[in-house]
Amino acid sequence: MRLLLWVLLLGVLAFAVSPIRLEVNTVLVSPVNTTKIVDYVKSAKKAVYMEVYVFTYKPLADALVDAARRGVDVYVVLSANVYGGVPQQARDIAKYLEDNGVKVRWNGDFPNVHTKLYVIDNETVIIGNINPTTSGFRNNKGVMLVIRNATLARQLAAIVLNDFHGRYPRYNFPGVLVSPINSQEGLEWILTQKGDLYIAMEQIYMDSGLVPYILQYPRYFAVVARTDADIKAATDQDLVAKIIVVGPYVYVGSINIGYYSIQRNREVGLLMYNPQLADRLRALVLQWYVEAGGEAPTQTTATPPTQPAATTTAGWVTVAKSGGGGIPLWHVLAWLVVIILAALFVIWMNRRRP
Repeated sequence: MRLLLWVLLLGVLAFAVSPIRLEVNTVLVSPVNTTKIVDYVKSAKKAVYMEVYVFTYKPLADALVDAARRGVDVYVVLSANVYGGVPQQARDIAKYLEDNGVKVRWNGDFPNVHTKLYVIDNETVIIGNINPTTSGFRNNKGVMLVIRNATLARQLAAIVLNDFHGRYPRYNFPGVLVSPINSQEGLEWILTQKGDLYIAMEQIYMDSGLVPYILQYPRYFAVVARTDADIKAATDQDLVAKIIVVGPYVYVGSINIGYYSIQRNREVGLLMYNPQLADRLRALVLQWYVEAGGEAPTQTTATPPTQPAATTTAGWVTVAKSGGGGIPLWHVLAWLVVIILAALFVIWMNRRRP
């Protein structure tokens, strides 16, 4: 019984969300150069795992078919549920893939499979906000991060393969946000860090419960495509980005600030400590903000990148939560209550019996 209790306690604590220190090799920006994803697929030698919302871009389909013909294992997970219905062009692309050796799964187990994720040869990850469509690559504004990290690649490949086979374990990979598992906690985490907030988000909705976190910032710069919140934001209908930058911390992924995106859909994003990436994306968000009519700041002040404590694990660094308001108070209190109850139970189990 005591062993079971400690196992349960460690399991609960293990699911606390924390960012990772992770090197990003390339930032692809739409509509500038995200078609380079096709080149990465063309370079595949062993396997390609892909999970996206809508797929209609024929050059990418051709690259996947060519890879399958070379003997590369190619798995593609597509959303069976799309707002307004799955386009006929997407159905035609899927049939073309299946007819030429690509393994395709229409996943209807979530309201939407809204992920934008590619894993190549269990070594390279491409993750971000852009759907592989002509409009996604040529018109929309968003980013795809290219990361060469075998540990991260294997973990994200596992998500794609499990979604392909209809298996849904609870994931607890460092810095990986997965809806509907831990996205709420991850987004709350970054939205409680100190510094100016820079946010480019396709959707910001009140039902997320996160709008008060945004409004707590004395200074923030927000650009959105759609929102029902009373926030100061510039609007750009071509924006599909999901980017949050606070100090040296960055979130990038497919997760919008909305209930369905966080609590119901399948979505994947990364929560990172990376001062260089933060600088790059902060400038990009500010550029989009000004282009959408936002007022340029008279002085841009970035939070000094404090060096948090970190431990190295399996080829990357897990960043410990830094002080100064980094962790929501209710999280701290919840863990404290669990630990106290566990300690009292252990003492009770070890009491001397007459």
